[in-house]
Amino acid sequence: MADAPTGPSDSKSTQAISSSSNTATSSNPLPDDPEVRRLSKELFTKLSEYMNSEVSASTHEYQLLGKLNLVVANKYKGMQERAARLNTFLRDLDDKYKHLEPYLKQIDKLHDNVTKLEDVVIKLDQYTKSLE
Repeated sequence: MADAPTGPSDSKSTQAISSSSNTATSSNPLPDDPEVRRLSKELFTKLSEYMNSEVSASTHEYQLLGKLNLVVANKYKGMQERAARLNTFLRDLDDKYKHLEPYLKQIDKLHDNVTKLEDVVIKLDQYTKSLE
């Protein structure tokens, strides 16, 4: 019983529904209303501007990332060169140490002998003082 129109307002809504379905099935996809056309055109224009700005922002971000990658690559290249120079310096220093090592051992022996000689001198000095 609720499906049947009961008054004048129900018949008006039924007519509105059937007229809107006739409009939707017509061959013209856009209404002839100039305001709707203007708003649709504005919508698509603004949507296009938005998409262009998004693409532009992404492009700028990728360009910035590319520049940052170049800067970092140059920095790491400089660090690699410094590390290579440091490695060469350490190798040279190690070679010099190996060359000086026998002399350093002789210096250590000489130091030990001087220490022993100082001990003997101190004992001799104490002995001579005890004789007096």
